[in-house]
Amino acid sequence: MTLKEKIGQKISIGIAGTSMNDHFKKMVKEYKAGNVILFRHSLIDAKHAKQFCKEIREFVFGETGHYPFISVDQEGGTVVRLPQDMINIPGAMALAASGSTENITLSARITAAELRRVGINMNLSPCLDINCNRDNPVIGNRSYAVDTENVSLYSSALIKAYEEEGLMSCGKHFPGHGDTNVDSHLDLPLIDRNMEEMMERELIPFKLAIEAGIPAIMTAHILFPKIEQEKIPATMSRKILQGILREKLGFKGMILSDCMMMNAIKDFYGVAKGCVQAVSAGVDLLFICHESPFMEESFIAINKAYEEGLFDANEFEQSIERIINFKKKYVNFGKDSDVESLEELDKRKKQNDDLTRSSLALLRPGEKLPPLGGKPLFIGSVAYRSSGAAGKPEVTSFARRLAEKLSGNFIESPVNPTPEEIKDILSKLPEVSSIILGTANGHINRGQIDLGIELLKGADARKIPFICLALRNPWDLYLIPEGSYGMAVWEYTEKAFDAAAAVLRGEFTPQGRLPC
Repeated sequence: MTLKEKIGQKISIGIAGTSMNDHFKKMVKEYKAGNVILFRHSLIDAKHAKQFCKEIREFVFGETGHYPFISVDQEGGTVVRLPQDMINIPGAMALAASGSTENITLSARITAAELRRVGINMNLSPCLDINCNRDNPVIGNRSYAVDTENVSLYSSALIKAYEEEGLMSCGKHFPGHGDTNVDSHLDLPLIDRNMEEMMERELIPFKLAIEAGIPAIMTAHILFPKIEQEKIPATMSRKILQGILREKLGFKGMILSDCMMMNAIKDFYGVAKGCVQAVSAGVDLLFICHESPFMEESFIAINKAYEEGLFDANEFEQSIERIINFKKKYVNFGKDSDVESLEELDKRKKQNDDLTRSSLALLRPGEKLPPLGGKPLFIGSVAYRSSGAAGKPEVTSFARRLAEKLSGNFIESPVNPTPEEIKDILSKLPEVSSIILGTANGHINRGQIDLGIELLKGADARKIPFICLALRNPWDLYLIPEGSYGMAVWEYTEKAFDAAAAVLRGEFTPQGRLPC
């Protein structure tokens, strides 16, 4: 392999459209980009996804001599990349609410089957972060739990199931993104914990994931000033990646970066400079996810740094060898997948619907929700992209959809209503038999909680039931005063709304449990 080909093996690039455009072809032909990351905007449907992955695979092999890692962030819940005609599992915390490692294993098998049928061979999941900060805008219910034990338990079950299926998984975001209140897609977070504290909490799920055989770990663009005194994030820190991940935890697999175009890198260090320093720190595979001049600049900068002797040559060669060896093991996943029967697909869809139902969790376990009566009113935030990691919502309005399903009225509220907007909503309330409020991260968008408090007062005055449905993170349920009913629905999707509607019709009582 030439130096250019070796550098190409260390980079994974995104594609702007739904076909191999000129920019993508140039990056592969001229710079030998050897890997691809796909997002939902590039996948029209299952048939297109399969053909697209086949074309990518053949083109990259023809230009580089190696098949590509084709990766997605298919976590489930709020972070999914597969098109709507495919099966997207519930998110991590929703699955954990069922209390069943068997459900975690089943979710992994469903996802592996869906990725296999279209030829995607790397899943950037699970999150090994402990969501110990409720104000975290980017992790939240992407984490399995708020405690070390349950994150470790459920993530290890997922990793083992992926390994049994032959799918390459990736734990993230090392050494832990759970205790931030900043989204690294937008800014540069800082965690002020020392090594001893990290070993007692954040690093435990990573240690156990390594023991479970996880093949790849993704880095976090976060400052840890009590561990790395130089003002650089973990992704660019040799002390963290080599000293902790490789040496202290004994990780032998691939180290992947989070996207190097996120603001935490781009705005504070520059994409190309960040890539050079990440390679120097020990990152095996860099993600440059979005079409831009940064791709070419980064290739050129890495090539120049190598020629100037800024990298350890032996370490660089070991990294290339590591990548090629992992490709030999995982890259043929889904290569020649057969067309599955409708019976198999329907079976997985039914299993996934059951997983969604088993994830629903009442504020007070065992307490049945009250009848809605003949004139229920559904009020809720319109859909919005909740973080840089989340995809575009598939449903635009919770209130409208639930009103259609349950023959009620609806009011669509802003994402973070002001006092004036709340007053206006209250003035428009019709005669109703019950009020159902859907919140979407109201613990961060506090106007939603203020609206809920006022609606509860009105419901008490009218002597009608008030129900709060938490459509993303469950913390909203703890902020509505006593007198309300509550249920965690976990995600702003059609399948979650169907499950919630079934509960509101009295078809079943949720058995899930909320995190503390």
